[in-house]
Amino acid sequence: MSGLLDTVSEEHVTLVNAGVIAQQRGLKISEQKETEVANYASLVSLEVIASGATIDVAGTVLRDETHIVRINQFWLDIVPTGGYFLLCYHTDKPGLIGAVGTITGKNNVNISAMQVARIQPRGEALMILSIDEAADAAIIKKILEVPDITGVKLVKL
Repeated sequence: MSGLLDTVSEEHVTLVNAGVIAQQRGLKISEQKETEVANYASLVSLEVIASGATIDVAGTVLRDETHIVRINQFWLDIVPTGGYFLLCYHTDKPGLIGAVGTITGKNNVNISAMQVARIQPRGEALMILSIDEAADAAIIKKILEVPDITGVKLVKL
């Protein structure tokens, strides 16, 4: 909660005051605990509902390092090292990774890492690009013009 609020709050957010700041902003926080977690010794899941949209992110610690292991229904493994992530939702088809890479490359946006998660072959998929600098609105618009790209989000950590 403190990590989520710290990026959007003018106040310094700590583990101690995060609940109060969330309440002051009208956020509803609920906590659920389960004794068993598939595949992980511990897993923290965060569901954010805002403006009618929901995103569910889960993470864990492996080898003393934080890992994001699920975004919505897509299982993956990325290390949030800071910087920017470009999330490209798409239909799993040949050529999409290359098309997005070409657009970012032509616009001098460097990709430092990439991962693709999918529900099933040729089904819904999520491509996550770790990029060194923000992709501006024009780049995002070009990516959205690629057939079978269904959504693009830029995330700054």
